Amino acid sequence: MRMEKAKRKVERAIAAIAKKSASIEANTACSCLGYQPKESEKVKTLRKF
Repeated sequence: MRMEKAKRKVERAIAAIAKKSASIEANTACSCLGYQPKESEKVKTLRKF
């Protein structure tokens, strides 16, 4: 039981980090040195502008 709670907390933390990372990627411009492939529709919804 205790291990299941810890596993859920880790899963939630990973999901939060992934969402934050996708949000940052959606709101930054692509530089010519770092290629950014076409964004998916779900990532486009995270834009702030």
